[in-house]
Amino acid sequence: MGLFSKDIKKMDDLFVHTLQDIYYAENQIVKALPDMIAKATDPALKQGFQQHLGETKNHVKRLEQVFRTAWGEG
Repeated sequence: MGLFSKDIKKMDDLFVHTLQDIYYAENQIVKALPDMIAKATDPALKQGFQQHLGETKNHVKRLEQVFRTAWGEG
């Protein structure tokens, strides 16, 4: 498939690849939101970003639990 991922041969491979993509995206959001919070001038927008950051951090934790459970790392 790609240069940095192994070939997708089964549905399980596609599932794992998709989870890895989601995990990467969620971590990028966690990195970006603090700057967005700091730069927001509207109180409602700032609060929305803060809430979204908390939810996104929870998504990352859930994905890490899935990886640990599925692949025995914990």
